[in-house]
Order: sequence, then C-alpha cells, then structure tokens
Amino acid sequence: MSTDELSIVDSYILHFTPEIQARLTCIRQTARRVFGDVEEKTCHSLPAFFVNGKGIMFYGAYKEHISICVGYDWVDFLKYQYPQFRYTKATIIFPHKDPFPEDIVLVICELLNPGRQNH
Repeated sequence: MSTDELSIVDSYILHFTPEIQARLTCIRQTARRVFGDVEEKTCHSLPAFFVNGKGIMFYGAYKEHISICVGYDWVDFLKYQYPQFRYTKATIIFPHKDPFPEDIVLVICELLNPGRQNH
C-alpha cells in the first residue's frame, strides 16, 4: 500500500468515535492477518482490500452500523449461518448498538481469503 493510501485509510478510521475506530481497526487488522500480502486502498471512499486489481472486501462505518461488503456470492451463505444480522445484496450489517462480533469478522475474512483452498 502506498503511503498516501495508508494515510487515507487511517484518516477514514480516525474520523469516527473511539468505539467505532476500534471496530474498524479490528476489521482492518483481522483482514491483514488473514489475507497476508494484499493491497489496501480506498475505493468509493471506503477502505478496501485488493488482489491483482480485484476488490475482495470493502468495509465502512455509517450513522448506525458498520458494513462489510462480502459480495453477492457469500451473502446467502452468511444469511444461513448468521441469521441474526441484517444484509443487503452484497453486505453484512453490524449495528453499533450491538456487541461487535469479532469472531464473525474472522470467519468472513477466512471465507474471502484469496489464498484459501477450495473456494
């Protein structure tokens, strides 16, 4: 990641309250640990991870929730596994009012990991 992109992602995270920063940082650190050597940058003003120019995960904070864009292919699987969350066509939504599910963030990153076997 370029220094400019790092600064943009850092600035994005620092824009929020400390509690939201901690949640965004959890997503970022988990993704970095699981994905390994991927490109981190912003896309559509959101932090994102890319491999070979292809976006594999986007995430962002909003007024009432944090979303992780998992793509259309994984939403149905996640809905079945974790019906307690809200979803859009391509994202899973974690309301700020609820405890943050770090374990599910790890599962999502493992599912989206471009280096995983049998995907």
